[in-house]
Amino acid sequence: MENKNIILLIFTYLELNDLARCEQVCLNWHHFINSDTLQNRKIFSNFTYDSLQQFKWHSKKFQYLKIKDLVFYEEDFKINKKDIINTISKLELESLTIKLNQLNVFDHLLVNQKQLRKLEIRMPITNQQLQLLTQLPHLEQLHLRIQKRTDENLKLGQLHNLSAISLQLQGMNHQEVLQMIQNSYETLSELEIDADEYNHDEMIQIVNCLNKDKIEKLYIYYFNDYSDLLILKLSQFYKLNKLSIFKAQNIQEDSMLQLFQNKYFEEINLNQCDGVTDRVVFQIIKRCQRLKCINLSWNVNIFDHSIMILLEEAMQLEEVYLIGCKQLTTECIPKNLYFRNLFKKLRILNFESCNAMNDSKLKKLKNQFKYIKIINYYGDEIDKI
Repeated sequence: MENKNIILLIFTYLELNDLARCEQVCLNWHHFINSDTLQNRKIFSNFTYDSLQQFKWHSKKFQYLKIKDLVFYEEDFKINKKDIINTISKLELESLTIKLNQLNVFDHLLVNQKQLRKLEIRMPITNQQLQLLTQLPHLEQLHLRIQKRTDENLKLGQLHNLSAISLQLQGMNHQEVLQMIQNSYETLSELEIDADEYNHDEMIQIVNCLNKDKIEKLYIYYFNDYSDLLILKLSQFYKLNKLSIFKAQNIQEDSMLQLFQNKYFEEINLNQCDGVTDRVVFQIIKRCQRLKCINLSWNVNIFDHSIMILLEEAMQLEEVYLIGCKQLTTECIPKNLYFRNLFKKLRILNFESCNAMNDSKLKKLKNQFKYIKIINYYGDEIDKI
């Protein structure tokens, strides 16, 4: 019985592709995979199809396993429109990430998805299809991650009461984006936005529409017109714990200090940001107990001591990116790491383009912590050179 429970536990972590292969191993495994215990799990699976046979196996299992979270990518392989509709439209999903070549099936897929709470779309979308989203009563998170520029003026302003919004597409109308954010003023806690088409005043308007008492995550991509005023406005979001302001130029140190005052951050991206100094790093260290990921790449005004203290104090760190921090040497790595129980959760430590980093010392570090991916000056992983 104990062995059976272990096998079932392992199976709950497998994707459907893996389960399809495991089911053919023996009768016992076939029974386990089709048992009630496995049916009751939530499955989050990423599908790319090489054959119709593979798709048909999945389609039989979808409903049987009571899938709630689904990632469905239809790539080059052409799946029959009817098969897609029959398989997905019957599910009662809570989360759906979708990319289809056959756009005309999108409306059919959403007909019965009244329980959908999270929707991520990775394909071009029309206003007619966008209108369908207003009919999803429980939709809380909408992520539009579309590589192609939209030629249609998407009526984003018709959407309301979202808790998380990602707008990673070009061609968005600024007024529609403002209206969408205003419609979710009381509920919106997470915003990711491609802002390369916005000027400074338009970005200030977007920030002004955000609820200072609600915003916890803010990722601004490709914006090229930062100012101290904008940074100071961001500093007023006292619940902010995940922040990306990549390439914030012409920012003063005092503004950065204000931004990180009295906040507990989990994720910080300050890649190529002006105003990032040792003082700013020490400001982050004051409340770094929850910090999991930090990117300080290409900031030349940070030195060994501040990074060493950061690595000592931020015990939850999983990823650290210090690419191009040319003042750093191996002296930034704390001493007696093993005996001080440091680096327990660290998985990535990136020193690419750090001129003064010594490979021999990085190899010694790797020997102590085999599970950490350590990147040297040349961008090579230490145990692969």
